[in-house]
Amino acid sequence: MSLPESAVPATPETNPKPTFAEEIRKHIISKYSLINVVTFEDFRCGKTLAELCKVGFKTPLEFFSWSSTDGLVHNDKKIDNTHEAIKALDYVMTFEGSAIFLFKDLYSELKENPKLVRKLRDVYQALKNNFKTLIMTSPTAYVPNEMSKEVAILDFPLPTLTELEKLLNLTLESIKGVPIELSDQDKDDFVKSATGLTWDEARLAFLHAFSGRKSITREAVKVVIEEKSRIVRKDGILEYIDVDFSMSEIGGLENLKDWLLARARFFSKEAQKFGLSAPKGILLTGIAGCGKSSCVKAISQYWRLPLMRLDMTKIYGGVVGNPEESMRRALMTIEAVAPVILWIEEIEKGVAGFNQGDGGVTARIFSSFLTWMQEKKSLVFVAATANQIDQLPPELLRKGRFDEIFFTDLPDEKERAEIFKVHISKRNHDPVKFKLVELAKATNGFSGAEIEQVVASGMFTAFSQKRKFNDLDLYKEISKTVPLSTTMAEQIKEIKRGPTNAPSAQVNNPSLST
Repeated sequence: MSLPESAVPATPETNPKPTFAEEIRKHIISKYSLINVVTFEDFRCGKTLAELCKVGFKTPLEFFSWSSTDGLVHNDKKIDNTHEAIKALDYVMTFEGSAIFLFKDLYSELKENPKLVRKLRDVYQALKNNFKTLIMTSPTAYVPNEMSKEVAILDFPLPTLTELEKLLNLTLESIKGVPIELSDQDKDDFVKSATGLTWDEARLAFLHAFSGRKSITREAVKVVIEEKSRIVRKDGILEYIDVDFSMSEIGGLENLKDWLLARARFFSKEAQKFGLSAPKGILLTGIAGCGKSSCVKAISQYWRLPLMRLDMTKIYGGVVGNPEESMRRALMTIEAVAPVILWIEEIEKGVAGFNQGDGGVTARIFSSFLTWMQEKKSLVFVAATANQIDQLPPELLRKGRFDEIFFTDLPDEKERAEIFKVHISKRNHDPVKFKLVELAKATNGFSGAEIEQVVASGMFTAFSQKRKFNDLDLYKEISKTVPLSTTMAEQIKEIKRGPTNAPSAQVNNPSLST
């Protein structure tokens, strides 16, 4: 059957990665009669569809939108007796002509109404030979099992950088009587800080950042980032981490620091012109308390990139839908806010069920995560930590997933002295007044975390006795501390033995420590 004039694209496809409008147009041409569009922005989605109906075809299509509050609306006019979903679907089936029908929040009624599901299946049969398409929006992908073969699923993308730039300019133009002191680079930073937000979220973030200021400067970028962190936290799966220290405050780990320094400008335009591809990520494994988590935080500061932590327990807990949907949404959000560092803490716990061969939810989530790690094009650097690398499946450890795997060992004497220096300085005391070499010798077998606790506890003692903090306070705490290397000596031997004996792990720099 040949296409009617109203279904012929006005312009040929030239973009290798089709936009949402181009993708939905292809589906209309291909006679997809039922489509589920996943989005929180049904208003912006509706505007895009209405515009497509006007200019996407040689002969414009009619556009209808439906909600339970307004019923069907066409050209700003409400159609009588269409508030109920089934009656509105009757209208869709009998309408003559080519059209797009946008139904908002229909998914909530489908969950408890088998008659409505049956009606939608009737609509599918009635529309499949016509150029009429019914589009249902929902915040998460939802298709009843009975209709899984009949409904196509598409994602409505968040605003692009171009759209956010336009929004920023409109927001700045609306501000009267306040001087705007922003360079082009400052404006780019504002736009990038709003990536991953919906149109309305970005609009409100810009307005909040600019309100009450005597002049608009780049300092307001911090407010947008803070607003963005609060918005991302709503789902409870991803969390922005506010980093308050740098790599220079971590003792040891010189090999890791050199590796990071060599890649510090991987996201620059010069690097892209040179032909470099962005690093995928690193896995930090080793003894607990030796600085794995601190390193991840410091990388964020080192590279000047935001840090987001993925909580795998909440993925499996299904706090925002089923686990697969939670993971899909989390990865979409991470891609949207790139460039970013994604922190996965104790990753072995997230794939524990896979090792046990459950073949269910864990296997599916793990498989989708591996595929994403392998194929992602956005600048998302994955920084994962693991205390027990032997519990990780070999699929995760092979080359191509992580660029490098680093093992964090107990610090040696020189590194322990440096760690004492870092933590004493961090607490506003002069490390020159302490015998760092002797303290390092007295803490053989201590981890970085244990040394930090020695310093903190010693300061409490000195403060409570209303005197200066000195070496004696530290020696007393050292004498009271039994390090993990003593209480868990056999387990630590196993941890050290495991990575070096496992060729699939490809562990590098086994002497790294903090």
